Amino acid sequence: MIAGAAMIYFLLRLIGFQQFFANDAEGLSTLLQIIGTLYSVVYAFAIYVIWGQFTAVESEIQKESGALKDLLLFSQRLKESVREPLVRATRVYARAVAETEWSLVAGREETAKTDKLFSAVISSVADVKPEDDAERIVYQRLLEIVNHASTHRDERVAIGTKRMPRTLLVFVTLTALMILFLLFFFPFRNAALGMISIAITTMLLFFAQFVLTDLDNPFEGTWNVSSTPFAELATRFR
Repeated sequence: MIAGAAMIYFLLRLIGFQQFFANDAEGLSTLLQIIGTLYSVVYAFAIYVIWGQFTAVESEIQKESGALKDLLLFSQRLKESVREPLVRATRVYARAVAETEWSLVAGREETAKTDKLFSAVISSVADVKPEDDAERIVYQRLLEIVNHASTHRDERVAIGTKRMPRTLLVFVTLTALMILFLLFFFPFRNAALGMISIAITTMLLFFAQFVLTDLDNPFEGTWNVSSTPFAELATRFR
């Protein structure tokens, strides 16, 4: 794409296309500056919102997995026969999240399976029957922990399925393309400088667009949130 853009400019230069706009260089420069400023403001706003969602999802993952770890740790005070269903339900849920839910949320699909498995975790806590005051204290704490985990799960899924509005993406894309388009008309005095400018601008705009679209989906792409906390919960903690 970068080489193609530079080649197009070179071919236009050979046929003298830019010479038709030699007297309009100042106007083209002003127009590029206006559109460039508009692009930078809109792009900065979009990145700010998307990065906020990305970090929020990452935070909710840590909080949810941390709450489930606390659930396993605090449940150690219970009898093994009472605790075993809780541990099994938590580990099965964590494994399902790490193995299947990432792709489901990335595709904005229903998470019915893991919803059901998380309900099983809640049920395993609710089914605990404390026999003395010490167990009742533990039981109340377990209820608080699973309630926190439920809140963080809901937030994680809700934020994770949000995407940038298509109108905003189209606007940012069109503005970037307009900057590149106008550069083909700009009458650089030096052909090599023109080709280099086109190549650099194409590279920067392409990479900016890539970052924008990649961060828009925190569960998929080059930069994404990791399911490692849930994978570790399913294998290392008991």
